[in-house]
Formats: sequence, structure tokens, C-alpha cells
Amino acid sequence: MKISDTKKQQESAWAPFQYPIFRMLWIASLVSSIGTWMQDVGSGWLMTSLTKDPFMVASIQATTSFAMFLLVLPSGALADIVDRRRYLLLLQSLLMVAAGALACTTYLDKTSPEFLLFMTFCLGSGAALSLPAWIALMSDLVNAKHLPYAVVLTSVSISISRAMGPALAGIIIAASGPAAVFAINTLSFLGIIIVLKLSSIRKTNVSSLPAERLYGAMRAGLRYVGGSPASQIVLIKACGFFIFASGVWALLPLIARMKLQGGPLEYGLLLALLGFGAVIGAAILPYLRQALTCDQRILLGAVGFSITTFILALSDHLLTACCAITLGGLSWTTVFSTLATLVQQIVPAWVRARVISIYYAIVFGSMSLGSLMWGWIGTHYSIGFALVCAASGMLFINFLTYFIVSGENLITDHTPSNNLPFPMVEEEPKYEAGPVMVMVEYLVDRGDVANFTKAIKGLRRIRLRDGAFFWILYKDVENPTRLVECFMTESWVEHLRQHERMSVSDWKVQDKISAFHKGEKPPIVTHFVAHS
Repeated sequence: MKISDTKKQQESAWAPFQYPIFRMLWIASLVSSIGTWMQDVGSGWLMTSLTKDPFMVASIQATTSFAMFLLVLPSGALADIVDRRRYLLLLQSLLMVAAGALACTTYLDKTSPEFLLFMTFCLGSGAALSLPAWIALMSDLVNAKHLPYAVVLTSVSISISRAMGPALAGIIIAASGPAAVFAINTLSFLGIIIVLKLSSIRKTNVSSLPAERLYGAMRAGLRYVGGSPASQIVLIKACGFFIFASGVWALLPLIARMKLQGGPLEYGLLLALLGFGAVIGAAILPYLRQALTCDQRILLGAVGFSITTFILALSDHLLTACCAITLGGLSWTTVFSTLATLVQQIVPAWVRARVISIYYAIVFGSMSLGSLMWGWIGTHYSIGFALVCAASGMLFINFLTYFIVSGENLITDHTPSNNLPFPMVEEEPKYEAGPVMVMVEYLVDRGDVANFTKAIKGLRRIRLRDGAFFWILYKDVENPTRLVECFMTESWVEHLRQHERMSVSDWKVQDKISAFHKGEKPPIVTHFVAHS
């Protein structure tokens, strides 16, 4: 079932606030996000105080992004197979300890550039391990019809914190130094810890089968993305935007200090206006959703951010930079919210956190690679030249993806169909028994064989996406109207998971294939388990 991107919803955008736990976590995460943005400003400014090397300054952004890229995939697998509440509770506690350690060393004037990068990596690692679980948790907090609004409200929270955090950080750094900012960030984790500790959160993705192992769950996530064209399209569009958008984020401390001849207040002001623009973007996004398609919103946001980058590259005036950075915040949230909502809606619950983690691995991998690249260009040429390259590349790539890769009509019905019951067997194999070979025999009219062969490719993609490692279609040379679909899974439990994972949309594909069968009885399904 395809859902139009421009379909008008009568539900209020504030509907998720009717859920008490979502409301409390939203407030707590807003406070924590403000602390995180203050931490980012403090780290960036402290590094410019410790060294003037553009590569080292850009490495602050690159280190955080690299931690995300390195750990976000296993964290997505963990978020799908463990209790998310307890998992997040542990991680938030560890993050508070790490932030406190950096605050102490900075207060004692013992922080070196290398130690700052190390602690930035530790905090980035904690954020990476938390991110997929945190985002996927929304599907446990609100009903499916309110999920898009929960995503937008989360984006609004980030935007508000992006506007407030840098402004507060600039004032506090100017008055008391970075150590005070790091101390405030340490305290900002308390709210989330308390809410998670006192809350009871239902899990929507409940299976009657044993939980997947970490390595197997990671492979299943990668396999799903490999067999999901919708996921691939979102990832391509994300890469095409974020690798070039990273130039502004990575070089903004140097833009404030060297191009604009400013101090921490000016740097905090630029980041605050970036957040303010993001709040404006979140406010007008519902209207953009009605007026523009996904592809058009992404292209519009890319063009807007490119204009911001060009202006920052060419202008040395603070007022001009402030106007440009506000446009950048608006453009950023337009692209980010569109892609973040899509990645939540295009996948089923059983693999949601893993696909989210892969999406963010692409986002932060692109940000990490871009930060290092623009930092290197800024070191060897100039900051302005690096920004011009980033803006030009963003325009070219996003116009290219707009015309080549369509992001429309990606949302399908991922509700479990429950039309594929577990196999009826005389003796139930052990879960780990395998490999398992499944054969499905179809009798097809001679004139329909070509159409059947073409149509079953859609079912092949579903089999491979949901657990099979091998698939082939055989034709009986003595009776060409008899065709046998054969696929294999690593174990019996992996095949049972295929039955659980069959969605309403998948079943429509299965039903279309079964309609070609002309036998008096349904297609014959045979299961074989490897026998030593």
C-alpha cells in the first residue's frame, strides 16, 4: 500500500504530547541536547585556544562523526535485540561520567589537544551507541499514526537546543571559560536518567522466537538494506547532502575567529542563529510537506545550504554571515527532517533500529570524511576556497540525485501479515539446525511462464532481504510448466523469522505470484534441514 507524501493529515502536529512518557522524555532530551550543544561549542572553542591548526580544529567535528560512523551499526543491532530502556539508562550514566571527567581536567588546566580529541571521541561513542535506540524508541512510545509527528517534534527539540545551547555557551565561555560549559553538560544528563529509571516502556517489536545474536543481527540489518531499494535511495540522498554540508559545521569556529575576527560570543551567536533558522524550518515544514514532494524539499534545502556556504566563503561581515547562517539552519532542518522521517517510515519494526543506525552511519561517515577533507583544503589553500568547493559540490550532486534517484512513493505497509503460519512438521528441528532449504513448486500455464519469471524477482528480493542467503528458480526440462523456487537460510530459526517478517506489502507480492499457479491444490512447499 503506497502512501502519498502529500496526503493531508487532520491529526495535530502536537499529538505525541498526549503520551506522558514521550512528553517527559522530550523535555528531558531537550535539556540534554542543550547541554550537548554547549559541549560542542566549548570543545570547538577550547581547541582554537589550544591550537590554531585548521586540521586539528576540524578534527573535533571529524572525531565525533567518526565515533558515530564506527559504532552506530552495532548499536542499531543492540537496540533491536535488547531492552531499550535499560540500555539507554546505562549509556546515559556513562556519558555523564565522561562529561564530568572532561569538566574536571579543563578546570584544572590539564586538557591537551590530544586529550580533548580523546574525550570528544568517548562522548561521541556514547552518543553513537544511544542514537538508534533513542530514535527507534519513539515507535514504542506513540502509535504508528503519530510516529511522523514524533519525528518532527524530535527535530524541533534538536532545533530549539541548537538555538539555545550555543548562545548560552558563548555567554558562559566568555564569563567563566569552557570548563563551566562542560560541567553544565554533565548535569544535563540527569533528567533523562531519572525519567528512564521511573518509566515503564512497552516494546512494540515482540517476537515469539529467541533474540538474534549481535553479529547475526548486524548482518540481517545490512542484508535488509541490500535488498531494500527504498532504503538505498534514502542513503544515497543523505550522502549527497551531508558530505558537503559538513564544511560549514567543521570550519565554523575558524570562520568566527579568523574570517569574522570574532570571539566566543560571535561564535555562539552564529551557532544560535543556525539553530534559530532550524526552528523556523521546523515551523514551516508542515506547509512544505503539503506543497512539495520529498525530492523537491531535499533539493530546496540543498540549494539553500549551498547559498549559505557561498556567502560564508565570500563575506567577512558579521551581519551578512548571521543572515546566511539563519538560512542554513532552515535549509538543514528541511533536508534532515525529511530524510529522518522517511527512514523511520520505510522499514518494519523488527529492523528499524538497524536501518536507522545504517542511515546515521552514512550521515556521520559523510560528515567525518567531509570535515577532514574541508579541513585539509582549508589548511593547504584557504577557508574560503574550501567552502566554495563544498557549496559547488553540493549543488552539483543534489541536482544529479534529484533527476536520477526518486525518493517518492517509498512508504509501504509494514504491518505483519500473519498470513504465513509456521510450517507444520512432524518433528520440530532445533532452532540452530541448518542450513535449511525450502522448495516451492508452481504449475504455470505455458503462456504465463515469462511473466511469472519476471514477477517472481520481487519475491526473490523479499526472501534474500528477510533471511535467505541463496535463491534460484528451476524449470522442469520434461515439463516446462512446472517451476520450483528454491531458497536457503542458515538455520531453522532464521526461516521461522522469515514467516514472522512477512508484511502486508510483502504478502501482496506473494499473492501475485501464487495467482500464476494453476494446480488444483496450493503450491507445494517442502522444507529440508541439513542432516549429518
